Amino acid sequence: MSDELIKTALTTWAAKDLPARLLAGQVAKLLNCTTDDVAILASAGKLRALGKPKPNSVKFFSSIELIALLADPDWLDEATKTISQYWKRKNARRNGAIGKKGEGAETADTSESVVAQ
Repeated sequence: MSDELIKTALTTWAAKDLPARLLAGQVAKLLNCTTDDVAILASAGKLRALGKPKPNSVKFFSSIELIALLADPDWLDEATKTISQYWKRKNARRNGAIGKKGEGAETADTSESVVAQ
């Protein structure tokens, strides 16, 4: 991070009276998303948890790092795309649009039509 960005992040952090470490719920509130979305961003590498937490442990995130990320429109764009792509894939799997091997719905339809003939 540049010195100017760090100074701005520290000023914002002090003005908001945020703790140094944030829980997923607090991060979600700052990002205006759900805690599930925070987990998606963390698993995709868009957010970095402090320390090396185990997969099932409570994760803390740096306030200063998060404020710096919030100031970056490119990061916000990538985070939004990551979240929307995740839910799009999950909904497609739930609705049966993707076959067992990751095939698209059009492939599954053609195999059914061959069987029907």
